[in-house]
Amino acid sequence: MTQTILSSNGVHRLHHTFFIPTGEIRATLLIVHGMSEHSGRYAEFAEFLTNHGILVATYDQLGHGQTVKDKYELGFFDEKHPVQTLCKDVIIMAEKTKELAPNTPHFIMGHSMGSFITRTVLTHHATSFDGVILMGTGNSFGVLSRLSLTTLAMMNHLNPKRPNLPFASLLNHHLLSQLRSPISASPFAWLAENTNSIKAFEADPLCGFAFTNNGFVALQGLIKKATSPAWYAHTPKDFGILLVSGKDDPVGRMGQDIADLQDELIKHGKSVTAQLYPNMRHEILHETDKDKVHQDILGWLNHHIGKID
Repeated sequence: MTQTILSSNGVHRLHHTFFIPTGEIRATLLIVHGMSEHSGRYAEFAEFLTNHGILVATYDQLGHGQTVKDKYELGFFDEKHPVQTLCKDVIIMAEKTKELAPNTPHFIMGHSMGSFITRTVLTHHATSFDGVILMGTGNSFGVLSRLSLTTLAMMNHLNPKRPNLPFASLLNHHLLSQLRSPISASPFAWLAENTNSIKAFEADPLCGFAFTNNGFVALQGLIKKATSPAWYAHTPKDFGILLVSGKDDPVGRMGQDIADLQDELIKHGKSVTAQLYPNMRHEILHETDKDKVHQDILGWLNHHIGKID
């Protein structure tokens, strides 16, 4: 069931899809996708969960997919308050999803940039969900911290909608350089070991575009907020946290960020499970052995649904 709903910016309509089980709805999962991609890439995973009684909601964020009005909006969020607007849209989608299954557990999953948005949302809205899945996340600024905040802010002020091709190239190069075999014909090889997935990503006109100056300013702001302890400070005691990532994911510093984040959460008494997948990179849902990831996430959801029931 595909629909649109008004964004918090009052201008765009968020393109979204609900994958609804034919039988009993046991829980819901809202998926927040990553940068320079779109929600359609999660359809296979969503259908798998739907077949196990979980209602899944996916949507195209501002600056992405079918939410944009034209190609010139790709990678642009909101000129004045991009971080706040992105986070408010998550709550709009969460509330819409809950209307379809009000008396069930509600979970949220964020991938990559979506994981930083999700963590930022949880800072003030942790009680809106019963658990979170953070996929392909990180726990440090990385290359973004080395680019002058002042320079990015100035570029955003002068021309917020201009694609920042040099920085997009720098970011891809930084991520690619961490691989065991960094030489590749594709600048997106860091996304997956599965070369067919890389080819599909490159062939998709709604994937791989360079963020605008505005987009990179927002991304930097999100990472800064998401890597602060504030995001988990107010999660309930029984709030489930699942960290899933490829062992060879450069966004998570080849697994080191995931281990560090798990230790940090355990230290603060949080209920956290972490799973690193050998021979997988950033997009574990697009690797050859993705069925293993599907089953593991379903198992975690089933466990937490059972605890709530």
